[in-house]
Amino acid sequence: MTDQSAAWRPETATPYADDLQVELISSALAGRTIDVVVAGSIGAIESVRFIRALRRLGAQVVPWLTDGGAQFVTPMALAWAAGREVRRDFSGVATHLAAADACIIAPASASLLARLASGLTDTPTSALITSYLGCRRPVLALPNMHDSLAAAPAVQRNLETLKTMGLRLLPARLEEGKHKFPPPATLADQAAHALNQERVASRGVLITMGSTRGYIDDVRYISNYSSGALGSAMAEELYRLGYTTHVVSGACPIRPNAYSFFVEALTNDAMQDAAQAALDAGAEAAILAASVLDFIPVERVAGKISSSSSDVMTVTMAKATKIIASLQPSSKVKVGFKLEAALSMERALKLAADQIKGYGLSLVVLNDLAKVDQQRHEAILVQPGTITPEVITGKRAVAQAVAVHVDARLMNKFQPGL
Repeated sequence: MTDQSAAWRPETATPYADDLQVELISSALAGRTIDVVVAGSIGAIESVRFIRALRRLGAQVVPWLTDGGAQFVTPMALAWAAGREVRRDFSGVATHLAAADACIIAPASASLLARLASGLTDTPTSALITSYLGCRRPVLALPNMHDSLAAAPAVQRNLETLKTMGLRLLPARLEEGKHKFPPPATLADQAAHALNQERVASRGVLITMGSTRGYIDDVRYISNYSSGALGSAMAEELYRLGYTTHVVSGACPIRPNAYSFFVEALTNDAMQDAAQAALDAGAEAAILAASVLDFIPVERVAGKISSSSSDVMTVTMAKATKIIASLQPSSKVKVGFKLEAALSMERALKLAADQIKGYGLSLVVLNDLAKVDQQRHEAILVQPGTITPEVITGKRAVAQAVAVHVDARLMNKFQPGL
């Protein structure tokens, strides 16, 4: 028998210099310091993961804990999550005054909201939040309570009062008659979106993703395959950066966790209509990452073709209209994707030049079938006038590069190489 006790030894462990560090997945909150207040609601048990999620977006977090919050989560847990000590008391150096870039109350209890709406500053956290409101710096709050409390006239009145003071609400997860804490990573994305909206002036971006279907009859269809992983990563990153994201998705197992608008479009025609509607609704740039069928069945038979009618089924296919050709974003920021087999660098440059010229693209992302699957991704990025293409490895890295391209152009910060 195998000695399971010998499966792990200290000398085989991965050496981490500091257990307090996190893996950065985005720079959406880079350079920001955020005070996070944890109040007395059951959602406080999620605050540890929420603080870590904010740090993964580049934020520095200063944790604050109310007496009520301490009934659900310990100061040590929050200190570990933030990588610094928790604040709970007034101090002689006026730590209760707004000094960071923003304040997030997650969770926000009905009791704390009432204290804030009444202007009471007799606790360190209520004084801190009131100071932020007085400085007109961003304050975000996640109400976390039972529906009966959330619907109470006094709580509703307090929320309306606080909104007139400048407080902005983050969306709770409505489930089982409660305003629950959302998945922490999703809430961090929503907070980043709220904090970055002003920077991008609420500009919109269209992202198509997933695969389309061509129906043979009402139950059978042909389709390309797409996991949706890259499309989701791009949509999430642009959402974090503050953009209004219009996601039009075909069939795929992975969907973005955070977005502004989401439309499912399973056929070429449905995707083209939904994408055009997004551009008409204000999306200024387009990322066209969907795996769209190049050929579709000429006829869709109503009902179901009998499997006993013949030993052979013949399906006549016709070349589909190119959706990418018809979509023209107002900013002319338009990203296209091309998947090929056995893709050499020379061929990649030729294909990219044809795509740029034919469809008016500002960026082409070329993929070699042998180097792309649900986990791996190596892409060649080519812009107009590119001599030396950029080769990027990893879905997250590709998503970041595309987001940088879109953001730089929409914000008029274009530099060669972006």
